[in-house]
Amino acid sequence: MSRPLKRPTWSTVLLVLGLVAILGQSFRAGRAVWKNRAARDFATYHYAAQVAAADGSPYDTKALNRAARAEGTRRSVHPFFYPPPFLGLMAWDQGLSLATAYRLWFGANFIALLGTLWALRRWLHTPWWILVAVAASLTPIYNALIMGQANQLVLWPAVVGLATHRGVWVAVAAMWKMSPALYLAGWVARRQWRPTIEAMLAAVLLSVLALAWVPLDVQKHFYLDIMPGFSSGEYHGLRVPISLPANHSVPDLFHQLWPGPDNHHLDGRAALASKAVSLALLGAITFFGRHVQKHDVLGQANLAGALTVVMVVTPVYAYEHHLAWLVLPGAAAAHALWTGRLRGRWWWTVTLGSWLLASMQLSWLRALREVAPPVLAWCVQESKFIGLMGLLVVCCAAAATPAPSTEPSATE
Repeated sequence: MSRPLKRPTWSTVLLVLGLVAILGQSFRAGRAVWKNRAARDFATYHYAAQVAAADGSPYDTKALNRAARAEGTRRSVHPFFYPPPFLGLMAWDQGLSLATAYRLWFGANFIALLGTLWALRRWLHTPWWILVAVAASLTPIYNALIMGQANQLVLWPAVVGLATHRGVWVAVAAMWKMSPALYLAGWVARRQWRPTIEAMLAAVLLSVLALAWVPLDVQKHFYLDIMPGFSSGEYHGLRVPISLPANHSVPDLFHQLWPGPDNHHLDGRAALASKAVSLALLGAITFFGRHVQKHDVLGQANLAGALTVVMVVTPVYAYEHHLAWLVLPGAAAAHALWTGRLRGRWWWTVTLGSWLLASMQLSWLRALREVAPPVLAWCVQESKFIGLMGLLVVCCAAAATPAPSTEPSATE
């Protein structure tokens, strides 16, 4: 007599639905990449690499524009303001057309997304259905893929470094995109000096290696002239306005309260208030981090998740593609709920509500803002920021809560 077929569990159903959603959104993003020959934000990386290979300065925006016009792809590109070692990540992009490089970059970022999920699985033993649900519902991931941003390629080594306590991987992420250096605060709070020192030494070594493609005077120009302007909104001549409705940052809120001299620079009061809030958030997270035990893996992951949210909201610009970093705090918070680390309907409500707000499709948010009454339009506009703050609270609470003596095993 044959055995009756086993009915699928709800976790299996979620896993299948999540995989379908990931494939569907990735296919849609891939079609958008294939059709767009101007390569959106990726064009900046492409032409910075071309100019640097020709012994020019990748921070010379006029040179990048000339390279784009010479190739006949677009009249101008955004300024390049990434650390010099980032160009090592672009070493493969030589002799390729902009469209071809853009498509390969899309594939690399998708692989990096899978690598990040695998690293989280190895680190936390989170069930695949949770990780898939996080990746499927976090729509900014697919916005970042379409924009040609580097966020998934930077997040992957950062998660590997956090999971293995290897500072060299966090240094790689930080020297590709400065903000992951904030993860060192979690190690410092717990007095983990070895990975901290390793990260600092690796950062110096990566900068030395970058001399092969970016001369010392150009590197000094970045660190002494370009990078200090980030806190004021001066992103090396970036023409995107601070007050763009899709900006989800703390400085943008203060810019709305105290408008700057133009839409690309913060007022002094807004800049000072932004720095104060950033330091307060970092100080609070560091306080919670001191109490995370050495073997409390989930507490460490939620601490890193809280730092990730701060990393996203404290720069002047926090656009939709930056929210792709929420893979880490989303997985850590979901795991805390699943294991009972956070108990009660309150935490389920706050976590799910915050996640829905932060991960909402940007086009839906714009549509809601258009139909909302004037008194609520601003709240709708800032709903993603509200969701980010809710997720920050959840991650801090999970990090501060002692691990239960008996937690459910992380099985499928």
